[in-house]
Amino acid sequence: MNRDDLLRRIQVRGREIVDEYLPSDANVDLDNLIGDHRHEVDADAYRMFVSVRALLHDSGMSSCESDCEAGQIMALLNGRTA
Repeated sequence: MNRDDLLRRIQVRGREIVDEYLPSDANVDLDNLIGDHRHEVDADAYRMFVSVRALLHDSGMSSCESDCEAGQIMALLNGRTA
């Protein structure tokens, strides 16, 4: 799946991607980030990032690559919605 196809898929079915790919421990990690009051976190963006990262990883991308690509995709999404 190329980046443009994934961006379109997220824009059309973002909620479904989060529902399907959100790792089971993502909300615990988010609570820990927010709970220590040292980080300001957009919870929806965090959940989308970890879901996209999991989708990419499930598609065969290495962890390091999926982290980087998910970050690039989130930056592009933020640029398109700004």
